[in-house]
Amino acid sequence: MIVFRLIHFVTILEIVLNHPNNLAWVGGPIHSECENGADFLIGSGQYIKEHVIVTKAVTFRDNIYVISPRFKHGILSTVWQLVAGRRGPELQAYPELSYNKIGDCNAIQNAVDEHLDHLGNLWILDTGVVEVLESPRCMCPPKVVVINTVLGKITKYMTLSSLTDLSVQLQSIVVEYELGLRPFVYISDPRRGAIIVYDVTYNAEWSVLACAPVTGLQLALMKRGANTILILVRLHNQGLLELDTATLRRKNSIAALRVFSEHSKRVVLLGFDIHHVYLRHAECADVLSWDARETYNASNLISIHSPGPRLTPTSVTADPLKQILIVLDSNYGDTVHSNLATYHRISYIGKI
Repeated sequence: MIVFRLIHFVTILEIVLNHPNNLAWVGGPIHSECENGADFLIGSGQYIKEHVIVTKAVTFRDNIYVISPRFKHGILSTVWQLVAGRRGPELQAYPELSYNKIGDCNAIQNAVDEHLDHLGNLWILDTGVVEVLESPRCMCPPKVVVINTVLGKITKYMTLSSLTDLSVQLQSIVVEYELGLRPFVYISDPRRGAIIVYDVTYNAEWSVLACAPVTGLQLALMKRGANTILILVRLHNQGLLELDTATLRRKNSIAALRVFSEHSKRVVLLGFDIHHVYLRHAECADVLSWDARETYNASNLISIHSPGPRLTPTSVTADPLKQILIVLDSNYGDTVHSNLATYHRISYIGKI
């Protein structure tokens, strides 16, 4: 057993060492095939790189895909691929610029969350509301857009208008493949304390009440035995909630919740994989890992990453093909209400 663990650790170490220690950039350095293309976009006011705040990063086949919600004006794209530029990492509109055009309801208006499945499909949650920190404008109904990263194409649209209205504030998206074949999409609706369920196979959607209305509701999926468990983290509330996803797939059912450490510290969800939840305490920036097969308490929370002064982690995602995690840190807290560009950093670490 000791020899196996040593070999496993060495293998993970080799994978991590084959990646750069970190990728860092400031604001939104845009990639353009034309030599002066980026300068034109910036000079014409179509693109304000200081307004770009990347909030989540996922990786598949060594490619990194990020989202930058349209908090302010001048955000040319809301979904990007991180590419190597002449001076470091650059952002390239993904899958292409036309699929991120404001006012085109076939395009992505405001990506607030993304989920990457094991097949390389990128599920984008689009609220349809842009410039949310300046003068919010509802451009299109909320929807889910699926991008196949292998093909580099949008393969499916799912509108959510039948269960939402102009006041909806959708936040988080996760996707479960029932029996490995049939995809179900779960989306958090904090204003109602509900989970929107979308059966992709039959294009059917319904809503399940899960908790009292809250200002924020984050979701994570993991396996516990033969069951798939949905973890719910409520902004400004203590503890974690969980429910069996089989409950969600039964229409008009009342979800039976299990509470983890209701009187523990308030947490912020950062990501998950099959058995682990990655989070931080609301008053601290260190990334903690919890094995969801164990009891949720302080002794089972392992610190795996410290971002450093003035940086806050906003996402942790696992590479579905490798034993590594990518952690996105930034100083968005210092810049969200100013004209200063946000510093972003992606770090590679080995999975526990």
